[in-house]
Amino acid sequence: MESIEKKKLESNIWKFYVFQIFRNFAFFLPIIVLFWQENGLSMTEIMLLQSVFALSNVLLEVPTGYFADVFGRKKSLVYSGFFLFFAGAAYAVGMKFYHFLIAEVLWAFGLSLISGSDSALMYDTLKDLKRENEYKKIWGHSVFLSLTAIAGANILGGFIGKIDFRWTFYAMLPFLALLIPLSLSMHEPKRHKLIFQRGYLWELFKIIKYSLIQNKKLRWFMLYAGIAYAFNQSALWFYQPYFSLSGLDIVHFGFVFASFQVVAAITSKYSYKIEEKLGEKYSLSMLIVLIGVSYLLMSNFVYLFSFTFAFLHQFVRGFSKVVITDYINKLTKSEIRATILSAKNMIGQLIYSIIIPFAGWIADAYSLLQALTVLGITTLVIGGIMLLVLHKSKVV
Repeated sequence: MESIEKKKLESNIWKFYVFQIFRNFAFFLPIIVLFWQENGLSMTEIMLLQSVFALSNVLLEVPTGYFADVFGRKKSLVYSGFFLFFAGAAYAVGMKFYHFLIAEVLWAFGLSLISGSDSALMYDTLKDLKRENEYKKIWGHSVFLSLTAIAGANILGGFIGKIDFRWTFYAMLPFLALLIPLSLSMHEPKRHKLIFQRGYLWELFKIIKYSLIQNKKLRWFMLYAGIAYAFNQSALWFYQPYFSLSGLDIVHFGFVFASFQVVAAITSKYSYKIEEKLGEKYSLSMLIVLIGVSYLLMSNFVYLFSFTFAFLHQFVRGFSKVVITDYINKLTKSEIRATILSAKNMIGQLIYSIIIPFAGWIADAYSLLQALTVLGITTLVIGGIMLLVLHKSKVV
């Protein structure tokens, strides 16, 4: 390999790290629900926004991966920068529901263009450099930098939001704009690992045939994983009004959200040890129990430090990312493993998009605490039924 080519490929690594940091400077995250409410949105409308975002992710997940495979991972990252920037700008100037709806769709396009193309570009870069054995180390470091960036942005976002909610979006725009020249400066490696080798319709056919028809155990397990994800993720949009109800100052919202990242990160790191002690059956059962119990604790005990109940959700978030993926890997075939994992994410997003509008309506029609109670009870009931199905199907 020529030295110039090698240097270009090596520069992809540090540029990729910077890309991951800049795209995760989400200063708005600790205050975005309050921002929506300040602009006249009800909880039902807020949840509808997130439902549209989730459905957009489902529809775009495979086509954007196919785009990256055909036209290049670098080009996919460049376009993602444009979409994310315009999404952030739409939020910065938006004042009505349909403004934010446009922003959410743009945001979904941006994130979908990154999904898959980032890991593929990094893998093929290392393959060209004959360093593919370092992939786990380098990818792991990028995840660490992402979580660190999110935590730092959450803390700063609390302080910025104390002054003006809208400025959290303006503060993010320069970093999103820099994603474009940063992506353009990357070097496209050779194609060693295609995201989809025979087109996305073929991949969807394999998903349906194998995971939903042929493999009974995998079918029920993916549904259970989707339910756990959906109910756990639904809590995110209730945290901020709940913190306000408990008397927590907006400045401290950022610190709380940063602590969420820490809990999830530590749990992910040691999840394999926890799973070894509990075993598969109790590990899976624990997920649903912790999600439901967290909701019920939040709805029945409201005081300044009741945000700590949400640590149970963050434990589940960190634990399930590692354990659920490992279980699916064991249940599926190597040649379609990545596709099945994408399908698992799509199922979770679909269930999530159905749940949250109803949860938002309950919060508007009755109260926030009643919405949390209903989510807690529903999680335990539906999750319990699914656990019985898994046991009957001899999955656990």
